[in-house]
Amino acid sequence: MKRNLLYAATLVALGLAGSSCSKSFLELEPKTGQVEANYYKTEEQALLALTAVYDAYSVQNWQFVPTMSDIYSDDAFCGGSNANDMSQFQEIEMFNMTPENNAANDLWNRCYSGIYRANLFLQKQDGIDWKTDGLKERMEAEALFLRAYFYWDLVRHYGSVPVITTVLPSVEDYKGLPQNTPAEIFTQIAKDLLLAADKLPVSITASEKGRVSKAAAQALIARIYLYHEGFAKPVLGQSAWSDGSKTIDKTYVQGLLESIISSNQYSLVSNYAELWSWENQNNEESILEIQYSEKAKSGDWGGWNINGNFSSVWIGPRNPVGDPTAYPGWSFAVPSWSLANEFESSDPRKDVALYNADVKLTSYTHAFMNTGYFNKKYMALSTYIGTGGDAAHNFPRNFVDIRYADVLMMAAELFLTDNPSKALGYFNQVRTRAMGNVAAKTSITLDDIYHERRVEFAGEGLRKWDLLRRGNDYAAQKINASFVLPSGTTNANDFLGRTFKAETWGMFPIPAGEIRNTNQGSLSQFVPAYK
Repeated sequence: MKRNLLYAATLVALGLAGSSCSKSFLELEPKTGQVEANYYKTEEQALLALTAVYDAYSVQNWQFVPTMSDIYSDDAFCGGSNANDMSQFQEIEMFNMTPENNAANDLWNRCYSGIYRANLFLQKQDGIDWKTDGLKERMEAEALFLRAYFYWDLVRHYGSVPVITTVLPSVEDYKGLPQNTPAEIFTQIAKDLLLAADKLPVSITASEKGRVSKAAAQALIARIYLYHEGFAKPVLGQSAWSDGSKTIDKTYVQGLLESIISSNQYSLVSNYAELWSWENQNNEESILEIQYSEKAKSGDWGGWNINGNFSSVWIGPRNPVGDPTAYPGWSFAVPSWSLANEFESSDPRKDVALYNADVKLTSYTHAFMNTGYFNKKYMALSTYIGTGGDAAHNFPRNFVDIRYADVLMMAAELFLTDNPSKALGYFNQVRTRAMGNVAAKTSITLDDIYHERRVEFAGEGLRKWDLLRRGNDYAAQKINASFVLPSGTTNANDFLGRTFKAETWGMFPIPAGEIRNTNQGSLSQFVPAYK
């Protein structure tokens, strides 16, 4: 909240462009000289204001949930130049985050800035001169979806936070807000997503790529449902997930996933490697894709003005020599040996997901926690350096948040006991796309699904949440096992002292600055590890 939250009003009035929609969305020109009093009048202004909400969804202000999630999990080690590099990430992996952690603070600010922008849009929409049939309903649904997404990030990272659904009159009103329970936050998420799913379009035109669809809302409901069932219920003590009137249960979520599948709007990219081509973004498998662009030509290291995929530089090898396509990176979130060993010998996805620097390069800096592997799906490529600003800020590599393969795998999991044949069919679609029909299974277990999810979605930030929804004991077993090093590891000392702590619940501490800037007693730590 504090200053960042209220300052978002100015950013909205300026119409932040270059965020998270189609190329036409990305290329919108900022409208300077506008103030809130004479804004929110036309459909064009509405689109710019909505773009500002998408901007908060895409921002990588020294935090990026997929990267931080992989570091927490058994899929990646923190890495960096040394044990002190990006201490906010090191603390995530050491399970010793403090309320002063910068990543926790940046994520909090990003979410509440986005919520403020969404609330402002929703509050102002009735004053807009709507001329296009159905446009108001669609944009309202997009704002609701994005607000739900921000609360999803908040509840899974902090557990208990204030729920704000209107723009309050003064900063003092924000300082005294109560801290809502996880149940109340999940209820608000359900309200927003169910309303959004009813109004969002089934199909997205080529000129609107990046805007959310009905399938995005339906798939996000399914993703949250699985976490709610596996983690929020047993660990946070939650009851059934509902918007207050409608219960989101297994049967309902199965229906949502079946609706996506039967819509024929999405399909698997036939070649798994082509799925990650920089020339094949927003493809037929993409359901929700964060749009990044080099057009802002950003050179500002403050974070909010970076509109390229900044995280691409975080994850590449340092000082690479021998491969002209490899752009020098910072070697964070280096894939673990545990992940590399998860791939079957015949699985081509390993070479697509993991960049083996010891094979591809003649030399590179073997930095902290080096394994020789890097995230090939998203690491920066020299071919795509932007034409202006700082190269690190301007990589046009979108991030695929939800793709059709995940819909099939979630459906396989949810139908596993109710309809094993259907579950097997969905599972094999994903497996055989990568490995051919010879790899098709005749029966599957939950462990088979978790294996397939891990290799299919390697480097995409999903593994942490999969681990947690099978329980703290399961997460501890897998994460601790990832620190059992291969024989002869020469940098074994880099990995000492990193042991899973169940009492963190995979969450972050509420930022100390937020507690200091609110009324005494308004905010307190929710997670046992931070009390």
